[in-house]
Amino acid sequence: MLSLAVACCACNSAKKNEGKAQEILKAAKGGDFRGINLGDNPDDVKRMEDAETVYSMPDELVYRLPPDERDSTWYEISYNFNQQGLYNINLEIFPKNDSGIRLLKNDFIVHYSEKYGPCSVLDGYCQWRAMTESGHIVSITLTDSLSNNPRPCLKVNFNESQNQ
Repeated sequence: MLSLAVACCACNSAKKNEGKAQEILKAAKGGDFRGINLGDNPDDVKRMEDAETVYSMPDELVYRLPPDERDSTWYEISYNFNQQGLYNINLEIFPKNDSGIRLLKNDFIVHYSEKYGPCSVLDGYCQWRAMTESGHIVSITLTDSLSNNPRPCLKVNFNESQNQ
């Protein structure tokens, strides 16, 4: 009976946080990341991204999403370009505490594992190497910094591999 109660609590907790990675990544929009595909040019990214622009240069765009009203989590995304278009995306998430980062980290691991298979765990971070729907070979790295920064940070790096 006790194990059934624990299982029910775990399911309710997972459902409460379920889909946060999909929401942040705008999985419903398709694309490799927030409706955007590797290889897109800066104008394509500007049209798709609905966050607040922080910095705009020909080879880099930086956006900040407004803080989540429920828990003050905030997000920053940088898109990097070369002659072939978008090749690197870096998402930084700043929850207000370590438990928030653990929940988000787990949700991202579930999301990317469902999409690309299990991650390789290297020095405490998860990494996937996969082919995107648009045919680009990518390395996706998920890292966290718990309590060793003024505010915990979860980083997702989505980088096109040069070895195609």
